[in-house]
Amino acid sequence: MTKEEGNLSPQGIDALRARFQEQSRKAQAYYTVMHSARDIAGSDDAASAWMNQPLPAFDGKTPAQLVNDGRADDVLGHIASLRQASGG
Repeated sequence: MTKEEGNLSPQGIDALRARFQEQSRKAQAYYTVMHSARDIAGSDDAASAWMNQPLPAFDGKTPAQLVNDGRADDVLGHIASLRQASGG
């Protein structure tokens, strides 16, 4: 254990744990959206590019921004509507 770790209070450790869990949830949501986007985009590169394109349906926010804002379900719904529109 380093000197800095030894100085963390229980509240500090809890705060770090909560931050890690939140980041983990965001990463998991991003992966889920990327996986769905890849299904309609055709490749990881195309899905990655799509994740950074502003969506008119969401006031110009990108899918990545929406996921970061906790709106992964909205993006997944949008992907589902794109899939339906393309007959997939």
